[in-house]
Amino acid sequence: MKGHAVSEKPKIRDLLNESACEHNDTKKKACNTTTPGATSGGCAFEGAQISLFPYADAAHLVHGPLTCLSSSWETRATPTSYEGRDLTQMGFSTAVTTNDVIFGG
Repeated sequence: MKGHAVSEKPKIRDLLNESACEHNDTKKKACNTTTPGATSGGCAFEGAQISLFPYADAAHLVHGPLTCLSSSWETRATPTSYEGRDLTQMGFSTAVTTNDVIFGG
C-alpha cells in the first residue's frame, strides 16, 4: 500500500468485494428453518441424553420432570461396546414437579 496514509487503508468489506465474479451480488441462501414437531426430539435434554448413552455401565439419573425422561428415553439406538448389563434401557428420574419447583420439595 505504497503511498497511502494509515487512515486510507481499505476496509475489509471493500477487499471482499469481487466485482468480477457474477455471483458476487446474488443473495445467499439461508438454511431451511425447522418446523416445530417435525423431527423427534430437539430439546437440550435429548442432546445430553444421546451423548451419555454410550456409557452403558452407569445409571443416568435425570434431575427433572418425569415427562422429559419418559417421553424421550429409548428413542435413539445409540450403540455401546460395553458387554455387561446395559443400563441405558432403564430410565432413572427424580420426577421433579411444578409444585416442587415453586414451593420447594
